[in-house]
Amino acid sequence: MQKALIQALARVDRPGDICTAGDLPLTMPGLEVGGLGLLRLPLAERQARKLIKCCQQAPYGKGSQTLVDTAVRRVWELDEKYVRFTNPKWENLVDSIVEVVQKQLGLEEKKLTAHLYKLLVYEKGSFFLPHRDGEKLDRMVATLVVVLPSAHEGGELIVSHNGRQYEFDFAGAASGHELSYAAFYADCQHEVRPLKSGYRLCLTYNVTLAQSRGRKGIAAPSHDAVVDEIEALLNAWRLAADTRKLAVTFDHRYTQKGFTPSSLKGLDQSRAEVLFEAAERAGCIAHLALITLWQHGTAECDYDEYAYDRDRPYHWNSDWDEDEEDEDEEEDYRESDSQYEMGEIFDTSLLADCWFDREGRKIRFGEIPVHESEVVSESALDADDPAEEEFEGYTGNAGMTLERWYHRAAVVIWPRTEHFAVLCGAGTDAAIAGLQSMVQQLKRLSKARREILCGKCREFAAAIIDTWRADGESLYRAKSETSDRDSFPGLLCELDDPRLIRRFLVEVVAADGGIPLDPPFVKFCKQRGWSEFEPELLSVIEASTEETLVRNAELVHLICRQRDKNTGRVALSNRLCERLAAAVQALDDGPSKDRWRVRQIDRVALLVSSVEAMLAIDTQPPLISLIEHALHNRRLYKLTDTHLATIFALESRLGKLAKPNRAISHWLAVCRQDLERRTAKPPVEPQNYRRPSQVPCNCADCRQLSQFLADTQQREARFPLRKERRRHLHGIIDDNKCDLTHVTERRGRPYTLVCTKTNATFQRACQIYMRDTDNLSRIVNLEQRLA
Repeated sequence: MQKALIQALARVDRPGDICTAGDLPLTMPGLEVGGLGLLRLPLAERQARKLIKCCQQAPYGKGSQTLVDTAVRRVWELDEKYVRFTNPKWENLVDSIVEVVQKQLGLEEKKLTAHLYKLLVYEKGSFFLPHRDGEKLDRMVATLVVVLPSAHEGGELIVSHNGRQYEFDFAGAASGHELSYAAFYADCQHEVRPLKSGYRLCLTYNVTLAQSRGRKGIAAPSHDAVVDEIEALLNAWRLAADTRKLAVTFDHRYTQKGFTPSSLKGLDQSRAEVLFEAAERAGCIAHLALITLWQHGTAECDYDEYAYDRDRPYHWNSDWDEDEEDEDEEEDYRESDSQYEMGEIFDTSLLADCWFDREGRKIRFGEIPVHESEVVSESALDADDPAEEEFEGYTGNAGMTLERWYHRAAVVIWPRTEHFAVLCGAGTDAAIAGLQSMVQQLKRLSKARREILCGKCREFAAAIIDTWRADGESLYRAKSETSDRDSFPGLLCELDDPRLIRRFLVEVVAADGGIPLDPPFVKFCKQRGWSEFEPELLSVIEASTEETLVRNAELVHLICRQRDKNTGRVALSNRLCERLAAAVQALDDGPSKDRWRVRQIDRVALLVSSVEAMLAIDTQPPLISLIEHALHNRRLYKLTDTHLATIFALESRLGKLAKPNRAISHWLAVCRQDLERRTAKPPVEPQNYRRPSQVPCNCADCRQLSQFLADTQQREARFPLRKERRRHLHGIIDDNKCDLTHVTERRGRPYTLVCTKTNATFQRACQIYMRDTDNLSRIVNLEQRLA
């Protein structure tokens, strides 16, 4: 099947689109019309009316007849013999447009010429029903329309071919400030929708082959036969179910830096479109992606020729070719640094990333593994030079290693029935990106089709919940960073299925602390009724872990701070605060396999969210319980780093309390008393050279160091020691923050460690004293404000 697919694609031997369009800066054509003179641009209404009087109603062709019928075509025209251009640069501009058209239509190897045919004037209500242009000249290939600046609305040009439509609105010309153009193969069906307001002034050109032995032109590219063949192949593959997906690669090389659908080169773009169309007809889903083959193995080189460089690591990336640097220097670098051969390969990976749908929208599937049996390629992925290469020389007992990356564009296809399985199998992030793409389509569909797709979205969301994999890195993301996972609660809200929300809360949110529940989620709960999700919300708080506790406190705060007086919400908020205070105490006091995780909890963020939540609903019991627990557990809740940091973060909120709060007053009083004890006596500067002398080691060198520290008269000591003994003393001094500086005097053997006493402990004590004094002042002021 794969061989047949490659052979079928090989028959797509003609690149290019069937139409193209663009806007250009205004070049005045110096347009003169017989009987009217020079036209000024942008075209004004008064001049447009005069121009129409010089024109005739445009006819249309029907078989061998030429007819005038304003029910089919309503537009004014003027023959080219009455039109003249006084600006000699105008013809150059038209030639430059033709060059662009030539490339876009895949006719680079042909020579095209544009012949002025008609001047057209559209007024309000002007239109032209769907039709095809006849071959007005021998070897005619395309029609080119150049629209001159004139303010108007509507009148979109619709070009249709092989079941696809392209729409052009000539926005540049319609603004009155630019030129616009559109070109399409002459055999393409096209129409002009009614002009809603203003006037449109067009110049139409017949584009022909400049040189040809025959009289016949070139038709628009049509690959219907190839599409039919590939459709049949995909249908057979889908039914056989030999592989879950296919990755059909292309010939040209691409880099991650500039990979987009519009960057596809030559035949790749046409073949991608064929695959997209065939996949859709065969009941499959297709995306454009970048396939990356990574290889890691031993590096082999000519030892005589590269003896100098073989230990020097380097990293080479083909993206560097695009840098604006000296080309000769860049080429020399590549020649000297890319001469290694890959020996034994001991690790590889094959991944698809950089995803786009058929319309060119970026899809955030992330990296999806691809099996080599799923790759459809005429040549091996590593047949060409690598896009990126990294060499590592000898390191200890390890030999030279080489890493290489090869990139190939591909259309990745899987059966529509396997869509959920493929994305869920690739990981939660890929699945959520796929669901997001589906949900975005809902607003564009009719009610009936929307209901069908909404049902599929709900089915997909359920599959994502079933296969959810926690992201270990999400807990360490900065708050400013987002991921696709953050959007999942919002997607569930859009799908409006309470059963999914309940499952998500119990099965995912309760265990995965990386999932934020933001205000829109709380708003959805409010709209549905607070009791709808009360059991699940309470279970989430009860199940708090080291990873979820802070997020859960933020969720409780979001619910408690709602401004409505809904009794159901207030009752739920009270219960949530009670469960939260209990969860904090249980987690801090209970046994844990990983106590270090408990110590890693952001206590300030936890207390800020919890206290604000409890103040918002003015509930005392859980607030008193939480504060008492924190005050009695100073191992986890330090005075300065936790209690005072939390109080100062809440200072503005506490200052707005409408009445005294017993729990807050007690909290401030205890912190004030602790600070008063700390600041009762200022630090005293040492009166001699005695310094704290307790060190945890009792070796001979450390005993000598301890004696030196305890000595009241000796300021400096010299320790002639071998390297390992000096290093040991370095560690003891640094780890115990001894009041010493230490410098190695590199004279004689062994070298001498010179230690000099300092007042570092006293200076640190002074800094702490000043900090505590400032904090005491702030606490006293806050107490006075609250009183």
